[in-house]
Amino acid sequence: MISVAAGASPTVTFRQGDQETTATARLLVGADGRASMVRETLGIPLHQDAPHHMFAGLLVEGAPGWDAKVQAIGVEGDFSFLAFPQGSGRVRLYGSYGLDQRRRFAGPQGAQAFLEAFRMNCSPDNVHLADATPIGPLLSYFNNDAWTDAPLADGAVLVGDAGGWNDPIIGLGLSITYRDVRMVTDILKDEADWARADFTPYADERAERLRRLRFTAAIVSTLEAEFGETARARRDSLHERASQDASLRAHTFAVMAGPEVLPPEIFTPEHRARVLGEA
Repeated sequence: MISVAAGASPTVTFRQGDQETTATARLLVGADGRASMVRETLGIPLHQDAPHHMFAGLLVEGAPGWDAKVQAIGVEGDFSFLAFPQGSGRVRLYGSYGLDQRRRFAGPQGAQAFLEAFRMNCSPDNVHLADATPIGPLLSYFNNDAWTDAPLADGAVLVGDAGGWNDPIIGLGLSITYRDVRMVTDILKDEADWARADFTPYADERAERLRRLRFTAAIVSTLEAEFGETARARRDSLHERASQDASLRAHTFAVMAGPEVLPPEIFTPEHRARVLGEA
């Protein structure tokens, strides 16, 4: 893609081989990822919070000893892991670690070093993950959230990461994109004249949805991606208190069922303080 233009007659100019083509459309939909040219061209500001930790992911195979029905989350020492079986001995692995170790898994031996970090006393079965074989690239990046106040302009609308993204620690990247696409699609289906389509309801819903997910991810990052004795004591305290008061884990339903199913008071500093034992 070479350039885009929105407005009354949106266009996209692209090159295929030696041929340059300009295509026109009724609507320009920016679905071009975090470094969105559409967002940049439209001048839509992207806000980002400060990174809290590093996050990495790797697909492995050759782990038949890992129970294919078990998803796992754990923290030990200076590493937090997540494991999601895919079937046939394949598992998607993710890990969180400190910003001061941003190059911990860099270089040719990075994938193997990442797998070695999974050997934990708290989860002996992790040996099956550590002994597995990488079959994809090890990708490592900052965890931080990003968002736009209004992912739209005259003749254009943004969906997915182009409009901002959520901390991957709660794993909702595709879910956010699918809902974005569904909402934009429904608006277009209800309006034959796309030039008159009003995406304001989508923009408003998305802004509140990502706000709630940012709030939820920040709690999860504090609990699962901070290390040392203070962080461990905080986790132990929550486990003990939540066994008597299930409302302390109410925010997790934002991940599994959607942030809109919970009352507004869950997404407040007061709830966060209660969860983290600061109230």
